[in-house]
Amino acid sequence: MLYQKIGDNKYPIDKFNVFTTQNGQTAVRVIGDVPTAENGFYIVDDEDKIIGDMTEYTYLYREDDVCKEYTKVAEEIIPTESFASGDIPVTPYDVLSRRISAVNNRVTQITPYEQTKTAYFGEIEKVFYGVPDGVLTVSFDKYDGEYSIDRTEDRVTISFPRLEDATSISIVVQ
Repeated sequence: MLYQKIGDNKYPIDKFNVFTTQNGQTAVRVIGDVPTAENGFYIVDDEDKIIGDMTEYTYLYREDDVCKEYTKVAEEIIPTESFASGDIPVTPYDVLSRRISAVNNRVTQITPYEQTKTAYFGEIEKVFYGVPDGVLTVSFDKYDGEYSIDRTEDRVTISFPRLEDATSISIVVQ
């Protein structure tokens, strides 16, 4: 049989185990009808042989009618109900992360869509796919002639007379 030894007194225990608290600290649990050990204790056997030196476990973590739990460092238990109701603690990192996400979303909304393709000698049109809705602007780097724009859903076709030189065609959607 195991006993909790407090000072010179031995108290029978049903069970003894080690566990980790919510904050990651090592703690010990003594199950049995025993008094509170304010200055640590030993776990001993029938012959008073020390099975476990728990003299550093001086802080009462939790207790009820059948067990007492101790830690080396004072620690407050955070009830799990508060997390279930949605009251999750907000850290400064969480606040900063939310602000950065909000700014990123606003920047994405105002950033224009741009796409550039090269039209080669002899071509008469260039097709752009996946173009979002908005005000469309077309520009050429080495062409200064007529062109037409045909937009069908997310596809934009730029048509022009047969090219005699290669040119870059850029589209920008605001």
